[in-house]
Amino acid sequence: MPTHYLSIDVGSTSVTSVIIDIEAGSVVGSSSAANTSEITSPQDKKIGRSEWNLELMTALAVENAAGLIERIKVQPAAIGITGQQQGLQLLDDDLSTVGCFISWQDQRSQDRIDGESQTFLEAMGRLGGAVVEENGLPAFENTGCPIVTGYTAPNLFWLKVNKELPKNVHGTTAPEFVVSRLTGTRPVTDPTDAVSWGVYDLNQFDWNYDLIDSLGLNRSLFSNLAASCTPAGSLNKAMAEKLGASAGIPVSVASGDHQCSFVGTVADYQNTVAVNIGTGGQASAFVNQPIPRGWLELRPCIQSGYLLAGVGVVGGRTFRTLRDFFNNASRSIAGYELDPDALYDRLVELAAEVPAGAEGVTFEPLFTGSRRNPLAKAAIRELTPGTFTPGHMARALFEAMAAQLADSYREAVRLGAGERSTLVGSGNALKLNPVLRESLETEFSMPIHIGQNDEEAAIGAALCAAVADGSFDSIAEASASFTSGK
Repeated sequence: MPTHYLSIDVGSTSVTSVIIDIEAGSVVGSSSAANTSEITSPQDKKIGRSEWNLELMTALAVENAAGLIERIKVQPAAIGITGQQQGLQLLDDDLSTVGCFISWQDQRSQDRIDGESQTFLEAMGRLGGAVVEENGLPAFENTGCPIVTGYTAPNLFWLKVNKELPKNVHGTTAPEFVVSRLTGTRPVTDPTDAVSWGVYDLNQFDWNYDLIDSLGLNRSLFSNLAASCTPAGSLNKAMAEKLGASAGIPVSVASGDHQCSFVGTVADYQNTVAVNIGTGGQASAFVNQPIPRGWLELRPCIQSGYLLAGVGVVGGRTFRTLRDFFNNASRSIAGYELDPDALYDRLVELAAEVPAGAEGVTFEPLFTGSRRNPLAKAAIRELTPGTFTPGHMARALFEAMAAQLADSYREAVRLGAGERSTLVGSGNALKLNPVLRESLETEFSMPIHIGQNDEEAAIGAALCAAVADGSFDSIAEASASFTSGK
């Protein structure tokens, strides 16, 4: 029976590959490389654009995976793919890229339409009959999420309104594109990725074509749908040679990095609340059936069930904003920058020297708003001459981040998800920050269990490949087996 499975995670900061051994329940090896495929000009960055070369991103990911296979010297039985599950790349009928990849970080759909008082998101909401939630965000019925920037359908709508949407093209996301390149087949979309387009009907398990029609978008722009943990195709000869892998092995349908991180971390779906902090952050509770989501998002989990989650309000980029403030201050005042990684470490050390509660200093960490309050801004309060220090600000920020994530869990419980007995944490921004872990334990009133493995999303994608290959009957079985080390 095959035991080794390869995964590729195309993240916005880095591309990562992992090889797991399902018999040993362990990671055999992993490798990451910086994702240097961004092509956004400095001028466009200032107005919130985020554009990338997806062919280059894929090449970086394949090269990184090839290096791992060569170093570990094992042949994978199948390949799983995950990554940033929002964004848009257009392809023509020959599967060639048309234009750049617009990433999930792009803010263009928040712009106002020329000559109108409404934004592109607001126009979408009106055309599609969206309900405006209490937080001011428009939301379409049964989609599990509000309409937000970076999602695939808003980017398609922006291109259509601006007459930049060519004919005879269709859309895809980054993980689906990588699968397409590995197999030479047209991209397909599973439910975990489809929900992030913004027009997927959770009740019908299909695109909401009436909604798509009301937005003036051609139905042919949308991918064919496919079930999670099924083969999207076989590794083609050209890509097999680049990877150093066997041609013809299955490549699983791509799944979203949020859901892959959950299944790659959690053994007991029903009794766990999972906190993942990478560039963004999520606090997630698994539910078997759709329930009201409040200000949270309801996302399909892999194969069955849903994740009720607070998504993206705080994360590693929140801490990065504080770090950049101190680096900018150093550059402006002293004329030089500090080492960014060393500055991260030092701020955590300084925060650890400050007592819990930050001696009364409070931090509102919503630099870019939140799902509950999109117009919110960050603020630091209750400072005194003695507490106006980097350590106090860092401690207060970490405690505020923990409170935001715990609020997501409390909202999930209020909505009917049920209380959980286990808190599991993942993501490098959490693993490298003992003060943040301590703050989470305080807010959740539970000890936090950190998995022994890094790159949890990549592990989840490798488990998807093992299910697609038939080594496990379900992703839940794969999670329970691998994360418990059995």
